[in-house]
Amino acid sequence: MFRLEALVSPLRADVVSGAAVISRTAADVVRRVAVRAPADDLDGFRSVLEETAAQILDAQPSLAPVVTLLSLALRAAADDIPLDEARREVARTAEVFRDDLLRRSERAGRHLADRIGDGDRIVTLSDSSTVRAGLLRAAERCDFSAVCLQSRPMNEGEGLARRLADAEVSVTFAVDAAMASVLPGCRAVVLGADSVGDRGIVNKLGSHPLSLAARAAGVPVWVVADGTKFLPPGFPQPLDDDRPAEEVGRPHPRARVWNRYFELLPFELVECLITEDGPLDPHAASARRSVLHLPPEIARWAARRAGRAHRRAAPDTPTT
Repeated sequence: MFRLEALVSPLRADVVSGAAVISRTAADVVRRVAVRAPADDLDGFRSVLEETAAQILDAQPSLAPVVTLLSLALRAAADDIPLDEARREVARTAEVFRDDLLRRSERAGRHLADRIGDGDRIVTLSDSSTVRAGLLRAAERCDFSAVCLQSRPMNEGEGLARRLADAEVSVTFAVDAAMASVLPGCRAVVLGADSVGDRGIVNKLGSHPLSLAARAAGVPVWVVADGTKFLPPGFPQPLDDDRPAEEVGRPHPRARVWNRYFELLPFELVECLITEDGPLDPHAASARRSVLHLPPEIARWAARRAGRAHRRAAPDTPTT
């Protein structure tokens, strides 16, 4: 029996993987829907695709590559073609996106590796798969060291520290609160990105204070983000995705727990965005975004999500 909720639920449950990994999972979901979802005609199939897009975006609202994937899939079914052909086109689109995402990530990682040399010390937060690939590639040709911040509450930084240490990189593992203390003498802060949009760069909580501390220490901030991370102008960058209080801990039954994973990093704190085509300054990144457009199904979801965000209370909203 086909159950869309069962296909999408692992996306919501993945609270550790980076944007590239989750987006590849989303591509697998779209491919399965294209092949297996019940539909009697093209209009019915398009309706299933729109519902799939809405559920995937609700599960992972901060990830721009998911927006890119779903936009491509919906366009693949937009023409007046036979139902079977539409299914094949959407499935093929999801498979091509998945493979292309890996290639883009590898190319961006190579550009990051090219900027790291012997004796450099890098500070990073969370565990972006693209950042990890770049650091591991750099480890093949030069001797550098890395500081991996813990990245509470899910501690993704621990996994990155382990992978780098396995590759014989000299690694320091530190709690997030130590971010200002570990910066002196560093070559750069290197961060991933979940989206690049109107308001700035969305990434794991801690990216903003780390970048402020880096500015104070005179350390540049590099954000590694391939083109799938770029959102069209006007698309919301939701940050109101509350997560379970138990991940943080509840000190008292009457205490409110605030647990969200993502925050905005302003462009002015970033020296460059490292893409699959090389480094871009934030102004060039904005120009690249200006040519992007959304299918109406994604635009409708974006309008609904923006409306919900306006109705919610801001940072004081407790996690329940």
